[in-house]
Amino acid sequence: MGSRQPNDSAGFKLRGKRGFTLVELMIVLVVIAIVAAISTMSVLAARVQANEGQAKAALKAISSAVEMYRNTQGNYPDSLATLGSNYIGPDLVAGQKSGYAFELKSGNVGATFSCTAVPISQNYTGVKSYCINVLNMIQVYASAPALSADGNNCPSGGTALSG
Repeated sequence: MGSRQPNDSAGFKLRGKRGFTLVELMIVLVVIAIVAAISTMSVLAARVQANEGQAKAALKAISSAVEMYRNTQGNYPDSLATLGSNYIGPDLVAGQKSGYAFELKSGNVGATFSCTAVPISQNYTGVKSYCINVLNMIQVYASAPALSADGNNCPSGGTALSG
């Protein structure tokens, strides 16, 4: 009778090779690292898009709240704090929501307003900045705009958001 080789649990003969080589383990680790990097970038991009969508929705909500405030008070509020939690949520009254900082100013002695949404951490919480004014049209900016001093208009250089 010849020499017998040991069998594994499935009945296959083992050839004296046990485990994986260092090269095989390194290849598996590299593949796992690549997959993790790709999925992390996808998650970050999805979060930025979600934050930007929420910023636009918040600007529309602020615009509606500002109009309701004007209907009851006779003029536009000069800040989000003046607008208050009777009209908008407490996170917006504080000036931040979903990775964006919001600022509201009125101009012409309360006859006009403009409100901006700027990412708190550029390229991490958002890429684009936004502004809305009395015309209720959101302007999109590639970088953070500074509000005009009088609150009358959105800063120049923005593109009107369609839809």
